[in-house]
Amino acid sequence: MAVRRFLVVGAFAVSGLLTIGTAPVVSAPLEISWNLDRINQAALPLDGNASMGALTGEGIDIYVVDTGVRPTHEQVNGRVVAGIDMIPEEEVDGAFPPPTRDCDGHGTHVATTAAGTTVGVAVRARVIAVRVLDCLGDGEVDGVVTALEWIRDHHHSGRLAIANLSLGVDQGDNGQAIIDMVQELADDGVITVVAAGNGDGAGLGMDACKIAPGSEPIAVTVGATTRSDTAASYSNHGTCVDIWAPGGDRVSGVVAGWYRTDTDYESDIGTSMAAPLVSGVLALMAEQQPTLCVAQMTDALLERSTKNVITGLGPTSFNRLLRVDTTPVGTLVAPGTPSNIAITPDSSSLLVGWDAPCDGGSPIISTKVSVIFGGRTVKSVTVTGAKRAVRVRGLVPGRVYSVVVKSTNAVGQGEATSRVRSPRVVGLRVGRAIDRDSLAFLDTGGRVVLRSLTPSVCAVKGTNQRLVGVRPGRCRYTVRPENAQAAVTRTIAVTK
Repeated sequence: MAVRRFLVVGAFAVSGLLTIGTAPVVSAPLEISWNLDRINQAALPLDGNASMGALTGEGIDIYVVDTGVRPTHEQVNGRVVAGIDMIPEEEVDGAFPPPTRDCDGHGTHVATTAAGTTVGVAVRARVIAVRVLDCLGDGEVDGVVTALEWIRDHHHSGRLAIANLSLGVDQGDNGQAIIDMVQELADDGVITVVAAGNGDGAGLGMDACKIAPGSEPIAVTVGATTRSDTAASYSNHGTCVDIWAPGGDRVSGVVAGWYRTDTDYESDIGTSMAAPLVSGVLALMAEQQPTLCVAQMTDALLERSTKNVITGLGPTSFNRLLRVDTTPVGTLVAPGTPSNIAITPDSSSLLVGWDAPCDGGSPIISTKVSVIFGGRTVKSVTVTGAKRAVRVRGLVPGRVYSVVVKSTNAVGQGEATSRVRSPRVVGLRVGRAIDRDSLAFLDTGGRVVLRSLTPSVCAVKGTNQRLVGVRPGRCRYTVRPENAQAAVTRTIAVTK
């Protein structure tokens, strides 16, 4: 099953440049980019002002799931981080490019539109290059799913981030696995922005609901408009398109960074160019309220759009044009669901840790941890404030329990986690070992990496990372999911 970046059928000249395919190197635009000029005002004509206000997106991550990003391009230099690369090494011009490589240009164009210093929206956001498409802009569903799993694991749960997917599954292919991951990302605090797609084989817009993952309601699916606020003829449309943004046409393309040199630019068109504008605006909004929930942020984005100015839309399409409005979101909601539940055992207890959920705009007051055996709750512990771990004592050695975690803020209780199976309650003795999977269970699956902080008391040994008791005492060790940005510290008693 194939995944592709979105192309507009047919190449044509725009001020001497090709919007599709290879184009000559051009200088950075000297005039204000029309697409940026358009989104900070309610109505035409353009006023020559592309200011995004005081916010810059600083502290917010934008995952660009695409063909890669040129990390040294002058628009994003110093703000690009290498994520996961799902494409086997390809030799380009006799060499193998670095992990953040882009040998197509599409990903660099998208990244600089979202976060470029002069041609982008969120000028200080961090760009994380997630490469799922090759030098021809092609990829596989399985590769995209693995990359989205990596984003879920890497992302700091409870803090907003944006994933930009200017791509789609071939019509008729099954993209359900990607759709499922979009929902998981939302649960983890990542807003997925998706290009609606650039029409059928003839380049004429079609129903966006036929293309995954733009068909997923929790994603923000973006259609493309022209400089005159007309729905672009190539843009997919319909009820699955949440919002529209400038994507250009054969008269006015979108100029952004390209991949061949650090000062390379290209004029391109498509819903692929519209989506990163939305990603950039969401990064600005998230900068000042990073702990809001995904639905709150997307609802605010749609509410603040300019209504009923787009022409050429059919009756099934929402007439909403992207607009920059970074007024703080005032509506508070209950918190989300805690995530990344990590459970580690001791001789008669379980240490339960979690990542805090989005707080809905009101600080978390308390979190309740319930331990279940035989279908009933046998222990329940509530911690106050921002605490994210608690030891549940008085458990029976050798038993396997289930754990449920739920947080509360001033608005009310959030959704509880599903039941998470614990490792077997077991202690650590001198000369004995506990394997990694029994020592640290994660509800998201995947491997964890152990490191001992007290090697005189306990040591991590072997390729399978067993924790071995060295002498009696308190063993302190760290647990880090393989793709996570940070580790957490855990303790276990070592007995004779």
